Amino acid sequence: MIPSRLRKPAGSGLFHALFACVLALCLLAACKKSNTHTDDPNLQGIDALLSAQLPPGTPSARVVNFIHVRGYEQRDSVEPHTLVAIVNHVDPATLRPEAARVTFHFDARDKLVSFDLERASTLPIR
Repeated sequence: MIPSRLRKPAGSGLFHALFACVLALCLLAACKKSNTHTDDPNLQGIDALLSAQLPPGTPSARVVNFIHVRGYEQRDSVEPHTLVAIVNHVDPATLRPEAARVTFHFDARDKLVSFDLERASTLPIR
């Protein structure tokens, strides 16, 4: 027989398992949130495209080339070390057009730090 002072209270194993599950879900949500640049579900396709093609540390010249090769419109930016573009994209999952005003932020060495997305008006598909 196990002395009462060494016995675990009933349900403590279940409590620890639930606590571990909640902690894991919180960490997963935090990781997922940090990888997205917008909460707008209509811009997830553009977010995924840019995240895959232009990771942090990408030189500004490569970002400019990416914009020009794809025919995206580059806009003037008033902030230093930023580049603004209008990105039009058709989400392959939904086949819906998406358009975003993307502000790319660079460090002093012209390396991409991050980018922000906000909804822009979509252009008609020709």
